[in-house]
Formats: sequence, C-alpha cells, structure tokens
Amino acid sequence: MAPARQMRLNEAHVARMALLVTPDGPLPPAETATDDDFRQFTQEILAGSDGSDQIWVFAYGSLIWKPACEFVEIRTGLLRGWHRAFCLGWNTWFRGSENNPGLMLALDHGGSCKGALYRLPTEAVEVNLRRLLEREMSLKPSAFPPRWVTVGAKTGRSGR
Repeated sequence: MAPARQMRLNEAHVARMALLVTPDGPLPPAETATDDDFRQFTQEILAGSDGSDQIWVFAYGSLIWKPACEFVEIRTGLLRGWHRAFCLGWNTWFRGSENNPGLMLALDHGGSCKGALYRLPTEAVEVNLRRLLEREMSLKPSAFPPRWVTVGAKTGRSGR
C-alpha cells in the first residue's frame, strides 16, 4: 500500500492561482441569495434525485468537521472523477483579508476525493438542505453549484 500523499501548498501553486484574479473582482457579479432563492435551490436539487427516500450529502472540506445540518448516519466515501483543487481562486470569505486573501478549495474534474457522507433525516430533508445551502451557496450565481454524484462508501455509523 502506497503511503498517503500530503498536500503541499507552495509558491508555484499560488502563482498559478494568481492568474485567475481580475482587477474588477469576481465575474459575474454576485448577489446575496434570498429566501425565495433558497426555496428554489432546494426544490431544484430534490427534483434531480433518483426518488430514493435517502438523501446523502458528500463533504470534502469544512463540512466534514462542521456539517451545518442534522444527520442520522455518517460514512466514509470516495468520489471518483473529482478532486480537491484551488480552483475558486482568491477569496476573503472566512479566510484571509482584503489585503491578504486566501485560496479557496473546491472540487474540480479528474482524479478522486475522499470525504464524509451524511445521510439526512428523511422527515427533515428540506430543512437540512436549506441549512446547507444557506452556508454553502449564500451568493448567486454560485461558483460551486450542487450536483448529484455517485460516491463509493464503506458502512457507517449512526450519528446525530
């Protein structure tokens, strides 16, 4: 078994991301999502489901240690075809400052990504999706819209 690779951020990585920064700020201009937007986002997500009464959320970053939703089961999963990358560029949202912004991770095409899978309580799917959306998609258009993916999972344990 190969040893686990450790991600290292170096000057070459930062230099590649600097090319994404524009003097005019992020394009297109974003607006704060409203209650109506969150209702619409939730309905659009649920409309794309396979009809199962089990809704799982894949967490690959801060949602792992701060899920922002109630869940009844947690599993470890591997998402193929996507990997963590500094593809959202410089940002001051919960990182850095205007004078010293931080890089933001998201999922990008290719590779694979390990993460956590949270199964939402059947009786409270919409409420919990809304909580997730409010945290992860507070602006519209979203730079990282939700999507349905297939994740390989190991058996889990019951949660909160």
